[in-house]
Amino acid sequence: MSLLKSYKSNTNGTMAVTFAVALLAVLACVGAAVDFSMAQSSRMKMQDTADTAVLAAAKSGETTQSALLSIAQDVVNANNQTGKIVTTSLNLTADGRVRVNVAGQYNTYLMGMFGRPTVDIDVVSEAPLGSSEPVNIALVLDTTGSMAGSKLTSLKTAANNLITLLDSYDNDSLKVSVVPFGQYVNVGMSRRNATWIDVPADSSTTGAEICRMRRDVTSRTNCRTVTRTCYNDGVPYACNRRVCDVTYGPEYRSCYTPTRTSRWYGCVGSRDVPWNERVAYSGRKIPGLMNVRCGTEMRPLTTNMNAVKTTINALSARGNTYLPSGIAWGWRTLDTNEPLTEARGPYAANTHKVMIIMTDGANTKSKSGNWHGGNDVNKANRTTSDMCTNVKDSDIEVYTIAYEITDTATRNRMRNCATNSGMYFNASNAAELNAAFEEIGRNLIRVRLTH
Repeated sequence: MSLLKSYKSNTNGTMAVTFAVALLAVLACVGAAVDFSMAQSSRMKMQDTADTAVLAAAKSGETTQSALLSIAQDVVNANNQTGKIVTTSLNLTADGRVRVNVAGQYNTYLMGMFGRPTVDIDVVSEAPLGSSEPVNIALVLDTTGSMAGSKLTSLKTAANNLITLLDSYDNDSLKVSVVPFGQYVNVGMSRRNATWIDVPADSSTTGAEICRMRRDVTSRTNCRTVTRTCYNDGVPYACNRRVCDVTYGPEYRSCYTPTRTSRWYGCVGSRDVPWNERVAYSGRKIPGLMNVRCGTEMRPLTTNMNAVKTTINALSARGNTYLPSGIAWGWRTLDTNEPLTEARGPYAANTHKVMIIMTDGANTKSKSGNWHGGNDVNKANRTTSDMCTNVKDSDIEVYTIAYEITDTATRNRMRNCATNSGMYFNASNAAELNAAFEEIGRNLIRVRLTH
């Protein structure tokens, strides 16, 4: 009994037991922290592998699930340096995306002593299938008089090369519009009776007889060529004029009956403020302008790349520069509301929208009523900047190309119009113009991770 009482009252080993229990708890916490960190590192590596696999599959050009899975598995196996077993699965989503799932296990170092020898790791990566990602692109191309000659030829070559590059990617959901612009935009005479446009009827009127005194030239002598400065869309150039000393005959009375013809050739102006900077019809009709010619008819969004090239090849140089005109109609081709509705579709909300604006100079005209015949360049520049902001706020990526522009203010304006400075290009010659379009094209066919 004395021995039992002595054992009961002996506390010499209590501290050791307590320390052992505490040590186990500390080891468990340290082990959990170490293994958690290592597991997270493994998860990040596996996520990188899944991202690489899904991009490789999406860009491969394959469309069947079995072929895409085979590509993804090859990438995962090639990047699996651990020797541990991982499983790869792949699914095609209803909206045309590739989803890759990679799963495996991490073997714990310390947590195994506490009944947790492994941690499951499961990652997912998703990207749009290269041949089905909806992309709408508006080509807003300056075709003013200053583009005449070799500059327009270079533009046609560069724009056609862009379309060839995009078409080679075999994207069934790619749509492209072409908006040639100068002082005005030609929306096409076939749209004369559309609900969103206001075009007066063609007419011809005969006025009262007009009589004037005149004299005919009877001879020309001392003819010579005089060089002077002419302007084409604000750009000066040397031009020649033939002048002669003339001799006139006797004065006589000449009468004629004037006939005035009013005809629409497909050109449109701008609505009243503030509707001139808005894209949708919204019950406010766009004015058709009579007796105005404004170049090649625009082409709304289409999947027919041959038709796009036909429009590009038909471009002709004419008129002065009013950038808001081109921006407005490029924007409208990308919008799902009237006046143009080709942007509508089952995945319209998911569509990648892009506008590419190419110009060779600054605004030389401004809005004056419904017409663009004013000379307030500062006003036109403000409108341009405001519309660029509005377009970008509409979830549209904007690329800009300044072609052979030497004016710093104009180049800065185009740079600011782009979504970011990396999407602005300064092309000083034909080769750089072609390179700019090519780089934009390669950026556009870049498959992006969406998960």
